[in-house]
Amino acid sequence: MKKLFLSLFSMFTIATAIAFTNADPGINEQVQESFKKEFAGAELVKWTTTGDYVKATFILRGYRTEAYFTQKGQLEGSVRTLFYNQLPLAVMTSLDKRFGNADVFDVSEITNSSGTTYRITLESKGKKYLAKVDTAGNLTDIQKLKK
Repeated sequence: MKKLFLSLFSMFTIATAIAFTNADPGINEQVQESFKKEFAGAELVKWTTTGDYVKATFILRGYRTEAYFTQKGQLEGSVRTLFYNQLPLAVMTSLDKRFGNADVFDVSEITNSSGTTYRITLESKGKKYLAKVDTAGNLTDIQKLKK
C-alpha cells in the first residue's frame, strides 16, 4: 500500500511539474521566446494577461519572480521576492537608521528600464510602512499603511 501511494504521488508530482513548465498556448510565440531567453531555467511558470501586458509568474533559482512583457515580447520589468538579509548593505543600513529595529514583512526587488529599486513593508513603533529604496540606500518614498 505504501509503495502504491508513493508511486501515485510521484506520478502526480511529475505530471504537475510538466503541466506548469509547458508553454501556455494562449501566449504568443514572441513573448514565450523572449521569456526563455531572459529567464532560462525558470520553473513552475504560470501565464496571465493583464491589460496590454503578459505576466509570467515563476520560480527562478529558488525565488518567486514575476516578469512583465509587451504583446511583442519586450521585457518591461520584473519583480522578485527576497529576504531582508539579501538586500544590498546600503539598503539595510538606510532602513535600520530610519526605522530602527523594525519587523519586516515583505521585500520585493523591482527591476525595469529605470533601474533596480526595493519595496519593503515593515512595522516600527506600532506603525506599518511601505518604503521604497534605491540601490544606494536612498529612501525615495515612505507611505504609512493602515494596520
